[in-house]
Amino acid sequence: MRIVFSTAILAVSLFASPVFAEGAGTIDSTPEQIRTAQNDLRKVVESKSGKYSYFTDEDRKDILSRQDQVLALIDGKTAIAELSPEDRAALDKALADVRAAVVRAEDNRLICERIKPVGSNRPENKCMTVGQRRKLREHGQSQMSRDP
Repeated sequence: MRIVFSTAILAVSLFASPVFAEGAGTIDSTPEQIRTAQNDLRKVVESKSGKYSYFTDEDRKDILSRQDQVLALIDGKTAIAELSPEDRAALDKALADVRAAVVRAEDNRLICERIKPVGSNRPENKCMTVGQRRKLREHGQSQMSRDP
C-alpha cells in the first residue's frame, strides 16, 4: 500500500511538473521528461488504486487515449525543436487535453464529511463531489464580493 501511495505522489508531482512555460503555452520540457511523466501517470491510473481509484473505466479510457496521442507525437524525438510547428501545437493541445481529462475525472470524486447541524448534537453525513464543492465555494465567494 505504501509503494502505491508513493508511486501516486511521484506521478502527480511529475504530472504537475512544469511542462508548460508560465502563461506562455509553449512546451518547456524535453520529450523524455514528458514521456516519463505520462508513463508514470499511466501506471497509477491503470493500477486503479490510490488517488485515481475512483476513476470510472470511461475516465481511464479517455485519459489513456489522450496520453497515446501525446506519446505518438513525441515518438522517436529527443528535443521539442525536432517537431514541426504544427506538431508542437498539437502536442501542446494534447498535453492540455490530458490535464483536463484528469481534472474532469477528479471533479467526480465523492467527499463525505460528518457535520453537526446547528441546534443538534447528532452528526450527519454530508456528501458532495469535488466539482460541487468547488462550485459552492465559488458561489459563496461571488456573493461575498457582490454584497457590500
